[in-house]
Amino acid sequence: MSNLVPWLYGLLPAIALVAIVWYMFRRPRVQATPEDTYQRALELWLDGELEEATSLLRMVVHDDPHGIEPFLQLGNLLRLQGDAKRAAVLHRGLTVRPGLTRAQKITIGLALSQDLLALQRFAEAGEVLDTLARDAVGMSTYWKARFLQWHGLDQAPEAARALKQGMGRCPRRDQEWFEQAYSSYQLDRCLFLIRDGRFSEVKPRLRDVKDIGLATGRATLVQAILAAASEDPAAALTVAADGLLDRPVEMSIFLPVLQDVLLQSGQYARTIPVLERACQAENSPASLWIDLALLYEKVGDRDKAFRLLESKAAQGGLTPDVASPFLRLLADESPESDFSRVWRLLSRPAQHEGWTCGDCSHHTPDIRWFCPSCHGFNTFQPGRGSR
Repeated sequence: MSNLVPWLYGLLPAIALVAIVWYMFRRPRVQATPEDTYQRALELWLDGELEEATSLLRMVVHDDPHGIEPFLQLGNLLRLQGDAKRAAVLHRGLTVRPGLTRAQKITIGLALSQDLLALQRFAEAGEVLDTLARDAVGMSTYWKARFLQWHGLDQAPEAARALKQGMGRCPRRDQEWFEQAYSSYQLDRCLFLIRDGRFSEVKPRLRDVKDIGLATGRATLVQAILAAASEDPAAALTVAADGLLDRPVEMSIFLPVLQDVLLQSGQYARTIPVLERACQAENSPASLWIDLALLYEKVGDRDKAFRLLESKAAQGGLTPDVASPFLRLLADESPESDFSRVWRLLSRPAQHEGWTCGDCSHHTPDIRWFCPSCHGFNTFQPGRGSR
């Protein structure tokens, strides 16, 4: 008997292991519910795992074909991945489901309108939005879709009106976005009208945004460009002196236009005092200093150009890239100097050429405040971009 006890003790771990395995195989397995799978799909979506999220959502709608929310989100995810056509099919199918609540009808309708806008079926999108006109007018998404629909139909006045209505009816948290979008769109229209020679249509658009504080600097810039385009150098210079001296960003945009119109009128040197005052601003960009230095050089006062750059060097921002136009001028003047020979060996800093949208890389030779490609607002930066 004494020999049996140790043997039994040694057998106990094996018996316990067998019992655990038996229990694991015999107990009922917990199956993942459609709700669990749906939540997991949304988590993957948020994590950027779009393909896996799509796969799980397909499983959910297959297992629960009568659900609303999974179908809705699957369509949204398909549109996000570039399959707006299939998304529209899913969302249009949801619109005819019986027993939809008012909130569901609005959400599904807005999703369908987004699909149609992505497909550039702007008239159809308008028809869908018309059905939501009574119930969705307090929603920012509705007015953004209305704007894109009218803009897609090349109806700029109606597109601007949609942004203005959204500004007045959207939730307070979105009001600033609509103000910026409305002013940017209207002022962008002004630039287009000026380039098209339709000068008489510019001032009404400027009046549209006169009460929006965010638009003040740009509106002044448009006024200055309008005066320059109208071949009125005195007015262009007056507007620049009165309205842009404390706005170095807008001044740097306008300066080439002002220089051209003054040069053509024989008043080129009149730019200098205006630019000198602009460069005195604490936040004046380094590119503006270089422009002034070039003007000094062009009127034969190189010493003044050097003194200007020496006085500004301590402020920072005066890099070889920014100063490249002035350096290039000096190098071209003495082609056989050691500096010139080394300069020609370098990859020269690129001069800013036009404006590029930071969201989609759309390029334009002139400043824009609304991207015609990706429909982004205030996305343009000087240069050709890095993409």
